Amino acid sequence: MQKFNLCEYVNSQENISLIHMYHDRNCDTHIHEFVELIFIVEGACEHWVDGEKYAAEKGDLIFVNYGQTHAFHALTKEYQYYNLLYVPQFFSDELINSENIYDIFEIPFFREFDNLPTSSAQLVRFRETEYVEIKKIIEDMEREFSEKKIGYRSILNGYSRILFSKILRKIKNSDSDMELQTYINRITSECLDYINEKCFGKITLQEIAEHTFYNPAYFSRIFKEQVGVSLTDYIKKKRMSEAARLLCDSDLNIEEIMHRVGYTDKNHFYKNFKEIYDMTPASYRKKNS
Repeated sequence: MQKFNLCEYVNSQENISLIHMYHDRNCDTHIHEFVELIFIVEGACEHWVDGEKYAAEKGDLIFVNYGQTHAFHALTKEYQYYNLLYVPQFFSDELINSENIYDIFEIPFFREFDNLPTSSAQLVRFRETEYVEIKKIIEDMEREFSEKKIGYRSILNGYSRILFSKILRKIKNSDSDMELQTYINRITSECLDYINEKCFGKITLQEIAEHTFYNPAYFSRIFKEQVGVSLTDYIKKKRMSEAARLLCDSDLNIEEIMHRVGYTDKNHFYKNFKEIYDMTPASYRKKNS
């Protein structure tokens, strides 16, 4: 599966990209390292997000979050859309701490929407005057992004707040035929695989959070809620489990094992091992040899 890397599509000095696309081609299943908002300005298409199909046409805005699978197929020859690509660093500190792009709607700036359901829209429909209004906002954003005049990033930040507020208003006042899909934050198997792969070397919360596109504090909280232990305890148990296996199944000395499972401090290693197994590594090896 193709992966669209962040560095290839978004300038790290801007943390936003906005492109007006004209084409009738299809795009095979892929994932990307940024959040994508797709606003259809002409034609019709089918989008697949995490395997779910969405029939989209002029005025529809589609969310694709970091790490979700995405593909689309144009249904009309004349197919136009805007691509808005975001990474959290684009926003102010308040918005960076909104944890995940969908949780942006929980920050104090949007408190007037407190009664909004917790689900988030995967597809939002704007018609008639609403379509004209949203299109004008995005066109103004595209012009600012292209011209890059003094203050353009602050202006793009402001337009983004307006755009998200309009989306929220639409969701809150949506008709029954509006297509909504619940978005639930999850520690995915891919994320756990990444942690399991990296946990025997140097690994930081910041690195994991960046890989999963979450704010670090928020990632720690939902990790504990869903896995049942803190990230620190999870990594410690993984390391100690591997150390115990190596003590039984290899001839490596204890210092070599300590380094294999990611420790450089002997006292720290012994303390954590005894905390898990209630004995020293040497006693564990002797008991289980």
